[in-house]
Amino acid sequence: MKDRKRAVLAAIDDNWRQFRDSLDRLVSEDMSVTGALENMSVNDIVGHVTTWESELVNSLDRRTIENIDDIHRFNQQETFRKKGNAPRQTIEEMDNVHRSLRDQLTKAPSTYFEPLDPFRKLIDSCTVLHYQEHGAQIRIWAAKNSHAPTN
Repeated sequence: MKDRKRAVLAAIDDNWRQFRDSLDRLVSEDMSVTGALENMSVNDIVGHVTTWESELVNSLDRRTIENIDDIHRFNQQETFRKKGNAPRQTIEEMDNVHRSLRDQLTKAPSTYFEPLDPFRKLIDSCTVLHYQEHGAQIRIWAAKNSHAPTN
């Protein structure tokens, strides 16, 4: 069981690095331009990923998963709530929440990382799968739209 937990944490770390690296091609002004995903900016996407990491942190802390009835509405409300955040603030919050998440995951019971445990589904959807999905969207958008100098 410990090997599975280690493997999941390693996958989270690897995919997190890739997600984080997707932001490296951007300058601050890029972060607020809409269109990275429909009417969302990269700043909105990063805030969205952070929201779900925060939800996972809270679930791990409570040791229970609270059901969100209308995920689409929840996402819209959270995006609207964070709309005024500056890119620097969004990145800072992202890094702080991710550190908290890693601490919680390290302390979490090994059973949470087993394939049939409800926490495993939440862990996967709030981390690896989320990082892959949104990191790819950011990379595609940045390749066409970033104002950062190319190497």
